Amino acid sequence: MSMTIKKIWNGDIELAKTFWLVNILGTIVVGTPLFLGDVYYSGLNELLSLIVLIFIPIFVAYFIFATVSTWRSATKYIASKKKKKQTTFWGYSTKIILALGVLRSIGKTLTWLFTV
Repeated sequence: MSMTIKKIWNGDIELAKTFWLVNILGTIVVGTPLFLGDVYYSGLNELLSLIVLIFIPIFVAYFIFATVSTWRSATKYIASKKKKKQTTFWGYSTKIILALGVLRSIGKTLTWLFTV
């Protein structure tokens, strides 16, 4: 298990798997408690509110893990495709999507901080 996590973190898993499984699907799974907590915020009791608060640092850590891992995988994908003189479109597209996702997350966090 730890070798797989290390391989993912180093970008050693192919880009399509890292993007779709780690970045997209993993973020959805880890972020679901936060989404549900946001949707049902007014109806949560103290225990459920605490659980949602506990998930915030877990989600942030996973978001960083998924973004860095996918970025590294895209970097290796680009290098591999350049050596073969093939298109690097998916590698650069992934980096653009990741950068936009990070900017969106920063913006949403700042908006949330200033409205609380």
